[in-house]
Amino acid sequence: MSKDAIRNILREDINKNILGVVVTRPDQELVIMRGVPGSGKSTEGEKLVGEGIIHSTDTLIEMRGEGAYALHFATMVESGDWSAHSRVHNQNFLNAKASMLEGVSPVIVDNTNIKANEPKKYVEAALKMGFDEANIKIVDVGTGGCTVEVLAERNTHNVPLATIKKMAASHKGVGPLTVKKILESKDMYKKSKIAMLVLDANSKNKLITALGNLIPDGWKLYAHHMTINFGKGLSDELRGDLGQTKSLTATAVGLSDMAMAVHVVGYHSDNKIPHITVAVNVEGGGKPVMSNDIPMWKTLEDNYNITPIKLSGVVVENELG
Repeated sequence: MSKDAIRNILREDINKNILGVVVTRPDQELVIMRGVPGSGKSTEGEKLVGEGIIHSTDTLIEMRGEGAYALHFATMVESGDWSAHSRVHNQNFLNAKASMLEGVSPVIVDNTNIKANEPKKYVEAALKMGFDEANIKIVDVGTGGCTVEVLAERNTHNVPLATIKKMAASHKGVGPLTVKKILESKDMYKKSKIAMLVLDANSKNKLITALGNLIPDGWKLYAHHMTINFGKGLSDELRGDLGQTKSLTATAVGLSDMAMAVHVVGYHSDNKIPHITVAVNVEGGGKPVMSNDIPMWKTLEDNYNITPIKLSGVVVENELG
C-alpha cells in the first residue's frame, strides 16, 4: 500500500462529521434556503446555484401546468386531506437526495424552511452520505427587509397576508438555524396525522342521490370521509384496520347556514357526533370543519321518510401538511 493511500485512510479515520460519519465528500455542498414567501429567497438561490441544482417543492407542483399551484391547495382544503402535499415534499426530498448521491454540488433546497425540523431530512441524508457539516450552509433571507404587507403582494403564489404574518412571526421566534439546531429538532409531522374512513364512489353517490332534495342550491358537494381521529392518527386498537373496508350507516342529517352533514354509526370516531360532511356553503364562507358546529340533527326515517343509508369506505391514515 502506498504512503498516500495510508494517509487517506488515517485522514478518514480522523475526519468525521457531527453524526460520527467519515467525511467522504469533503468538497460537496448542501445549501438550505430559508425565508418567508416574497422575500427573494428563490432569487438568491439562483445566484448561488452555479453548476449545481435547485430542488423546490413549489416547482414540482407548478410543473403540472398553469393554475396547478392554486388547484393543489384548494383541493386539499376542500377535502381536508393534506397527504398530497406530504407526497410532493417527499418527492422533492428524494430528488435532492439523488442529486447528492450523484455528486452534484451545490444541491440547493429552495423551500421556506422556517422551522428547524423542515430541512432535517435533507441535512441528515447529507451527513449520512459523508458530507462535512461545514459544507451544509443555511442561507437565511428572512423577510428580505420587507414588511409583511409587501411580502403578501410580492409572493408569486398568492399566499395570504394572514399566513405571511404567521410565517414571519415563526421565523423570528425560531431564530437563526444551525446544523446542530436542525438535528436536535423533533421530526416533522411525527404526531400530526389524520385517520379517516374514506367513502368509496358508490357510497358517495348513494348519499348525494338520497339527500339531493335537501342540499341547498349552489353548495359545494363533498361526501368524502368520516374523520376517525384528527392529530394523532389511528389508535393501537384500530391500527389493524388500516387499509380495510368498513361499513357505516347514515341515520340523521344536520344542516346549518354553512354546512350539511349526516350522522353515521358503525365505526369509531373521536368526534362528539360522528359524521360525514355532505355539502358546504363555500360562497358564504363555509368550510367542511363547520360540520362540527351543526346544532340540530334530524333522523332520516322519521323526518324525511328516508331509509338509513348503508355506506362503506376504506380506513386510511395520512400525515398532515
